[in-house]
Amino acid sequence: MNDLKKELIDKLEEYNIDNYYKDLDEIYNDLYNLVIDYMNESQDWSLEYLFEDFIDYSFAEERAKYELENGGLIRLYYFLGDANLNNSLFRIDGYGNLEDINRDDLKTLKEEILDELKEN
Repeated sequence: MNDLKKELIDKLEEYNIDNYYKDLDEIYNDLYNLVIDYMNESQDWSLEYLFEDFIDYSFAEERAKYELENGGLIRLYYFLGDANLNNSLFRIDGYGNLEDINRDDLKTLKEEILDELKEN
């Protein structure tokens, strides 16, 4: 295992997602920035796919327009579901619908990153 990978694993293992002084957006950005820094330094882009299900408000808005234009109001209704549209970060579920993120989603993301790093 190279030094960059070991350093990232150590940082992730120490990172406390249950830190309630940080909001969910800040935690997500912390995880994302740790991984981006690693990928830039190592030129290893294998972790990028782990962030694909997380989208920001502007992308959610574009996706909502697409759903309305291609599926009509009923599809838009299902896409939006119970998502709180005042949030700035969302997740796309297995059905392609918008969901609010929670700490468990971020814990899962952290574990998936660690698993991927340890496996490769």
